Amino acid sequence: MSGEMDDKYRYCIPLHEGTREQIMQTKWILLLALAIIVGIVVVIPLLAPGVTPAGIVQDGQATAGDAFMLVNQSGIALTLYNDALAANPGDPVLLKKKAEALIESGQTGDAEQIYQQLLSQCPNDPAVLVRMGDFSYWNGDYPGAISYYDTALSIQPENAQIMLRDGDACLMLAVTQYQEQHAVFLDSLDSYRKAMDEYAQAEKLDPRLSAVVSARTLAADQYEAGGDEQDLVATLKASS
Repeated sequence: MSGEMDDKYRYCIPLHEGTREQIMQTKWILLLALAIIVGIVVVIPLLAPGVTPAGIVQDGQATAGDAFMLVNQSGIALTLYNDALAANPGDPVLLKKKAEALIESGQTGDAEQIYQQLLSQCPNDPAVLVRMGDFSYWNGDYPGAISYYDTALSIQPENAQIMLRDGDACLMLAVTQYQEQHAVFLDSLDSYRKAMDEYAQAEKLDPRLSAVVSARTLAADQYEAGGDEQDLVATLKASS
């Protein structure tokens, strides 16, 4: 059949159960966000009379945006963060929230620009440094990613998640060098040995990462034995 279906027939088609659940979920999310905003507008002036109406609205928009992020509604959250930023465009907390919503929405280029701005404002913020490392990693700039992760680790030396990221970047750098240098063994490369060391330290700091680390080392062994690079990349992504 071609052309658009007539409206009177379109509305006769029953909704799938999953569609009904999604609609109900969205309605509850909207009600929750509205309740949060109304609650902030009503309660905060009573508790803190000096707070301005503009500040109340801004806080309400940011809080509602956080609620939508929790239920994977990054598009709605992004709109709320933009509205909140209209009153204070340079707020680093709001900018970070907006950038995270952009990442969830697949707009990593725009998110990277915001984090570049945040890096100039907060050069020693580990979260900003890690995200900058992530952008470099996603763009295939593994030395750049390692540099950002190492800097973040100099501030938070016992952060297992940063170590895991650093290990991934070192492993992918080792794979690149393995191909370019026609190395006989992957473990002959310093970048590979650093990756394994980072994984071991991450697991030591957080034993819950044992399965994640094992998956990475097994994938590296399989790659060295003649496996495909894309399989290695997929394993790193799946076990992140």
